[in-house]
Amino acid sequence: MRTFHKTLLTCVLGISGLLLIADFARALTVENISLQRLTTESNLIVYGRIESSYSQWEGKTIYTYTTLRVNESLKGEGGSLVTVKQLGGTVGETGLEVPGTPKLIAGEDVVLFLTRWQDQYWIHSIVLGKFSVITTAGETFAYNDLTNIGLIDPVTKREVTAQDAKQNNFPLQSFLATVRTYVQNQ
Repeated sequence: MRTFHKTLLTCVLGISGLLLIADFARALTVENISLQRLTTESNLIVYGRIESSYSQWEGKTIYTYTTLRVNESLKGEGGSLVTVKQLGGTVGETGLEVPGTPKLIAGEDVVLFLTRWQDQYWIHSIVLGKFSVITTAGETFAYNDLTNIGLIDPVTKREVTAQDAKQNNFPLQSFLATVRTYVQNQ
């Protein structure tokens, strides 16, 4: 009888561990908003290149400030340089990683959808508001990295499971044209 209980306990703990691992595998779950809504709700939309970033303590929290050189302002006026604030970063030996926060890497070309809050620009909807500009086989795309991101349908409040609903790779010029059209129609 003891062997049965040990085996049962081992199975329960194993299954619990797998569920916990599965939960960590999906680092963030966000509402799946449309490109039109993302455009409408953003105060500033810019296409440019990441120049630099630094992290610092503010109270008991680390924040990272990233500077972007603007090639084109699709919405709003942010100037030729825009600074974006994000929760997390590394100061000395201490790091704070926030699941789902997009990485902004010096030299990377991006399209950022930004909101203004507390006198700072923040990426709209965390990961949904950052599109990396990548070139593959001679074609340039706006790519939104949704790896390990759970998406919730805004109407049904259920997880989006259809792969076509998670499309995140668009030809750059048509992507920019669509954003410009949404901005003009506001």
